[in-house]
Amino acid sequence: MTKITKVKLARTTDEELLEECKNEMQCGDCDITWINPPKGTRIQPPANTVVVVVDVPENKGAIRVFKTGTDKHLGTVGTEDAGYMVVVPWDNSWWFRVSGSLTVGYIVLAE
Repeated sequence: MTKITKVKLARTTDEELLEECKNEMQCGDCDITWINPPKGTRIQPPANTVVVVVDVPENKGAIRVFKTGTDKHLGTVGTEDAGYMVVVPWDNSWWFRVSGSLTVGYIVLAE
C-alpha cells in the first residue's frame, strides 16, 4: 500500500529548504515556487516536481494526496502538522486537493 512520506521541519527560508532537498534527496540544482492553491480543486504539480512543501503555520487547512487513475487517498498534511513546514517527496502519479488556506511550494528540478 502506497502512502506519502512526510518530513516535518521548523519553518525556514527557501534557501534552507533547497539545501535540505539537495542534501537529503540528491535533487541537484532545484528551484522553489510558492502558490496558494484554490480550495477543492484537483491540483497536479509540474512534471519536474521532486518535492511538495506544505507550510502549515496554524490550524487553517489540509492537503489530501491521491493517486492519479484510481483517486485512492494516500495521505494528508493537516492540523496535526500545524506550526511546521512539511516536506513530501513527490511522485508524478499523484495529485492533491486543498481544504482551508495553505501555502504550497513546488521544489522542481532546474531546467
